[in-house]
Amino acid sequence: MDWSKCCASSWSSSLAACCTSDQRDAADDAVSPSLKGLPQMQKPTAEPMPLPEEDELQEPAATSWFGAASEPVPEPLPSPPEMQISGSTSSIGVRYTAHVDSSKSQQIGVDFEVLDHQNCLVSMVKKEGQAAEWNASRSPKERIRRYDCLRLVNGEGKGSTSKELIAMVSESQASAELTLERPTVIQLRVKRNGSKLGLAVAASKSHLGLLVRGVDANGSILKLNEAQDVDYIAPGDRIVAINGEQLSSQQLAKQLAADEYELTIFRYLPE
Repeated sequence: MDWSKCCASSWSSSLAACCTSDQRDAADDAVSPSLKGLPQMQKPTAEPMPLPEEDELQEPAATSWFGAASEPVPEPLPSPPEMQISGSTSSIGVRYTAHVDSSKSQQIGVDFEVLDHQNCLVSMVKKEGQAAEWNASRSPKERIRRYDCLRLVNGEGKGSTSKELIAMVSESQASAELTLERPTVIQLRVKRNGSKLGLAVAASKSHLGLLVRGVDANGSILKLNEAQDVDYIAPGDRIVAINGEQLSSQQLAKQLAADEYELTIFRYLPE
């Protein structure tokens, strides 16, 4: 099975999202409570019933146009509690610059992913190449890592798509200055209470988690975002771990069907 083309709703209708498309049919999994049958309507008596004396007035028995109730009409079931989300930002993404020199090696030694047109992510840093040489001579804060986002090449490329930035790297001559961004890390505690998330997600073939392509207007995530004026989950986010485990894309999608979990999300700051 090609997981990159599968629909998230096949794992659970709670996702209500297709992995590879922004267009989908919204699934409505709300269940209406079934009511018991009401008593049959009765004909009125031939003679009017006498009124009781004032000192004999008592609380009248429950009656309706259907006659005396033989059994109580069931009350509507209470609405399930809404989804709850709490969390915090554990680190803020920062930008840094790496220099590569094509005169030393013909290969940069970095693979990029273009699943997200706006965020060009590093999917692999190879053991050999210009990037590996750069990393070997730098502190951890300056080393090129997986999930880092390529923003500029030689100071240019603002607003460019992922493919355009990669083309600029390939066409650069001699030394190239790469401006990259570390992701902002968000930790969320989610309790769905049976609610639909309303996320459209895409599975990464480069094992970079799940890309959030869109947030459904009828889902609980967007309603919470708007009600509390907080972007808990937004388009462009990457769901990279659940309950602290970095799982494959298909495993992450399956775990989203659970009712309660902790999410680790990577977010890239807008230009």
